[in-house]
Amino acid sequence: MKKLIIIGFLLYGFQLFSQSDTVRIMYYNILNFPGSTQGRYAYFRTTNQYVQADLILVNEILTDAGAIILLQDALNVYGITHYQKASFTNGQDSDNMLFYNNEKFTLYSQYAIETDLRLINEYILYYNSYNLEITNDTIFFYMYSAHLKASTGTSNKLKRLAEVRAFRQRIDNIANAENIFFGGDFNFYTNTEPAYDTLVNYGVYVLNDPLPAGSWHDNSLYSQYHSQSTRTSQFGGGATGGMDDRFDFILFSDDVADGTNAVSYIPNSCIPIGNDGNHFNAALIDAPVNTSVPDSVLQALYYMSDHLPVICDVEIQATTIPQEIFINLKVFLEGPFSGTEMNTVLNAVNDLPLYQPYNTAPWDYTGTESVAAIPNGNVVDWVLVELRDAADASSATEATKIAQQVAFLLNDGSIVSLDGNSNLHSEIIGSTIQKLFVVIWHRNHIGIMSANPLTNSEGVYSYDFTTDADQVYGCTLGHKEIGTGIWGMIGGNGDGNRQVNNDDKNNVWLHVAGKQGYLSGDFNMDTQVNNSDKNDVWLTNYNRTSQVPE
Repeated sequence: MKKLIIIGFLLYGFQLFSQSDTVRIMYYNILNFPGSTQGRYAYFRTTNQYVQADLILVNEILTDAGAIILLQDALNVYGITHYQKASFTNGQDSDNMLFYNNEKFTLYSQYAIETDLRLINEYILYYNSYNLEITNDTIFFYMYSAHLKASTGTSNKLKRLAEVRAFRQRIDNIANAENIFFGGDFNFYTNTEPAYDTLVNYGVYVLNDPLPAGSWHDNSLYSQYHSQSTRTSQFGGGATGGMDDRFDFILFSDDVADGTNAVSYIPNSCIPIGNDGNHFNAALIDAPVNTSVPDSVLQALYYMSDHLPVICDVEIQATTIPQEIFINLKVFLEGPFSGTEMNTVLNAVNDLPLYQPYNTAPWDYTGTESVAAIPNGNVVDWVLVELRDAADASSATEATKIAQQVAFLLNDGSIVSLDGNSNLHSEIIGSTIQKLFVVIWHRNHIGIMSANPLTNSEGVYSYDFTTDADQVYGCTLGHKEIGTGIWGMIGGNGDGNRQVNNDDKNNVWLHVAGKQGYLSGDFNMDTQVNNSDKNDVWLTNYNRTSQVPE
């Protein structure tokens, strides 16, 4: 069996490729948790099951035991195991905590900035880039969580300013800090506060507010941005009065605004979860019905805290180094199969085209491959090979496609390069070789996908579709037994639309019946379009459908 290297990652020819990922950040004041009602973790669980944040920074957590409850009973539940927490720092008042997705991030360091009231916590993480050990392209996130002094009045404004200056003294003296996020419960009533002004207009690292500046307090013009209070009646502590204040913020540095350091804010992604803009001075669950989130989430937000969580999404462009991979594939087509191998009649009579045939619908492959002559007498036809990178076969949809290339199929089922002998050669991003699924398309057979990831042996990734029903996703629905213990792709799909139906007979076979050549209606691929194609192939496979996930 020949070896095949799929050419290119999305057919780029550069030495380095960039792989994108989306990260969701959430800041949330969780109202003196656990307090006397530690069962509120269930509400936190419901909220994050909906939000699915990667970096979660909370205010008003009282103890490390409370953080452990959230980690074990709210985050790492229902099969999820990827959340970790930072070390707890016990200040003189309520505290902050970071929970993070350890599949995406590693916590590099943490530090507590002391103020007269509460700690401001620093958490420095780096993104787990693919091939990080090779590229040394470390993308850092400098995360800061603060709960600033509450209440109106000049003295409280000055206390908030002092806290912000403590933050400024720390961050502005860090050389080359990048991707800075400063968020939490800031208790700002207006953008004219000196503390807000200090954050967004001064310092080495000027911070950006993605939401409109203004006089937010008790102002209906800003109702869609308010994050406190979810309640109009008192229970379990917290403020009442309804939604009338924007106290909860996520600010970020200029490099996040413009993407300079591989992290860029996704416009319009910063929102207070659960605020539909229609509950000014009302409780979150009052009329009119709030449909911005599912009802279960709405109830969880209402009962968890007097604050709403604020989220924002960022995109990461992580540099990765492509790796060379070899893929060893074997597949049979039903039409030309003759018991042990496939016939090469189209090749023998010089009917095979010299230009790849998959540049039309439904494949729309954009490659321009061609040959001066068919290079090997054992070539049966052209095939289109596709790689998908996914956690499992059911999630290996069209959206997970990472590479595509035409190749020649030989009569023994091997797939080879266009010279008929040597391996296709190129590079592909190394991360994708962890869980590769391969799809084979043919112009008049139903496409198939591997039921399992390709197996790796010393850098060669192999898959044999022919040996068992379970080798194809969908099992016997996806392909058929074409010989004793030999499985092959289902013939009769003349229009390539993933199913064998009347269109294949009426719009394909009937139009070329009685003709010969390289024709889609020649289902058995003997160069002749006749009743054998219709009766022996098309009719026996009528209503068969591709199982390749779309």
